[in-house]
Amino acid sequence: MIEAAISLPLIILTAMLLIRMFVFYLDILTAGIKEHREALNVQASYKGAAIRTYETATEVVLLKGGVLKRNVSKMIDVKAYLINEDFLVRSGEALD
Repeated sequence: MIEAAISLPLIILTAMLLIRMFVFYLDILTAGIKEHREALNVQASYKGAAIRTYETATEVVLLKGGVLKRNVSKMIDVKAYLINEDFLVRSGEALD
């Protein structure tokens, strides 16, 4: 009984921490997919100068509590080139 009273709460706390970390990694994946789709939408609707860069950053934070005493976070940096292909083709035709 004494062994169970000591080990069972530790096993439960460890299992809960593993579940929280799994959910945190799924949040990172979801945020990355969302940022990637947003970058693709911006790239598809870009009508400006020939080439420009697109940069954005998002931070995903794991809520503090339970056994975990540290702040755990992940920065997601998205960088993309926005290219107006119509403008490039027309400028190439004008040079010919």
